[in-house]
Amino acid sequence: MRTSIRFKISGLLVIVVCLLMGGTGFAIIRLVRNSFLEEIKLRGIILARNVAFSAEDPLMDEDDLTLTLLSRDALRHTGSIYAYILDQQGLTAASPARLIRKGDSTEIVLEDNLWRKQISQAIPVPEEADYAAETITDPQWGAIYEVAVPVMLGGQKKIGEVHVGIDLTSLQIASRRIQMVVGGITVIGIIVGILSAFGLGTLLIRPLKALVGGVAEIARGNFEYRIRKTTNDEIGDLTSAFNIMAKDLKDKVLIEDAFKRYVSHQVADEILKDPDVFAKSLKGTKKRITAFFGDIRGFTPISEQLPPEEVVAFLNFYLTEMTTIIFANEGTIDKFMGDCIMAVFGAPVEHSDDVYRAVKSGVEIQKRIEEMNKQRITEGKQDIHVGIGINYGEAVVGNIGSTQRLEYTVIGDSVNTAARLQTVAKGGEIVVSDSVYREVKDHFDFIHMEPVKVKGKARSLKVWKIALPICTAESLSSSERGPQNLDPEVFKIPPSQPS
Repeated sequence: MRTSIRFKISGLLVIVVCLLMGGTGFAIIRLVRNSFLEEIKLRGIILARNVAFSAEDPLMDEDDLTLTLLSRDALRHTGSIYAYILDQQGLTAASPARLIRKGDSTEIVLEDNLWRKQISQAIPVPEEADYAAETITDPQWGAIYEVAVPVMLGGQKKIGEVHVGIDLTSLQIASRRIQMVVGGITVIGIIVGILSAFGLGTLLIRPLKALVGGVAEIARGNFEYRIRKTTNDEIGDLTSAFNIMAKDLKDKVLIEDAFKRYVSHQVADEILKDPDVFAKSLKGTKKRITAFFGDIRGFTPISEQLPPEEVVAFLNFYLTEMTTIIFANEGTIDKFMGDCIMAVFGAPVEHSDDVYRAVKSGVEIQKRIEEMNKQRITEGKQDIHVGIGINYGEAVVGNIGSTQRLEYTVIGDSVNTAARLQTVAKGGEIVVSDSVYREVKDHFDFIHMEPVKVKGKARSLKVWKIALPICTAESLSSSERGPQNLDPEVFKIPPSQPS
């Protein structure tokens, strides 16, 4: 459901105001309540200590009349609702005095029935504490605050306790008043927030509608559309940014349309990053690159026995696995040639370790094929193997083709040499030139091969291959293999394995 920005802004402001006012009101109520409570506690402590000071001698003389008068006089202080004095055994030393309601008035009564009794709800006074205070519930008055202080003989020996109850009605009335005030302010704040939000929304909607119209024009392909800047604020900055974006989109669309035939996403990223610099290389530049060729051995005769859809499905799966590894090492896919893949490291994106990245890609591809073969063989399917050739050298990099079809690629003797090395590599092997070996010999284990004679070269090439295991049906023990079944079903796509 579409919701107007006015309502969104209003809702947000209302939530903010409610949270702000609610939090502020809660804090104020807690602060005032705590202040009142501290005042009530202080009042109760002072009253109880005055009674305790006066009760010292009567307690020692067991003068219950004087103690009763002290309890009754304590209720003459505003807010006091009961008072009683306990002796050393925790029994009331005299009749407790209590304030009771009679209609709209109150009256002090002496609870003679509680003389020499224990008061079950009396709060305890911890040893060596000056006082104890806490909120309790009284059957007639509800929540009250009781304060208890010890009666000390000569300030050294505890001979009893004085307990007084303080009414919390004033605290509750104050809390309700504050709640009403805070609630009223909150309601006013919400109303002001809603009105302000709608006013702000109106100011925002007008330029935003212009921006929405501009976006619609861009979506229709009208990259010439511009919006007139009417305000000198963030909305005005957004308008200027939109106009700049429209111009940039026009330029990028033209570039993307010109280079949409490219395979590698690195090429497109490089073009969009700095089109002017890349345009200078369209005529071709020389640079040192690492050329990579990988081909499935013996796949052509086997694929002739399979239905076309199975051949395409398997090749798509296999090439996707190889492409993923090459892209992970930031290489560029130059082209696919049937079951052969050509990749380039060092163009257009160049790294200081492009040779290492190329060889690492080859090793990871062979390991992935190794994992696939282990599963295929245990399932009774035929193993597959890839031969990889890698060479490092100078090549021409640029656009090659016709006016109807251009291709960003690399050409030169170093590329041809990599292709020849790929034909030398057997299934499961990575054959590299001496220039590659010199760059990465400290990172991989190499096996020296006999020099090879390749087409187009007068002299034999010094080549190396990387030591890698090759998984075949013969290399697995009989316990690891399932029944062999080499019919046309064997080249169905295996499930993906973690690399």
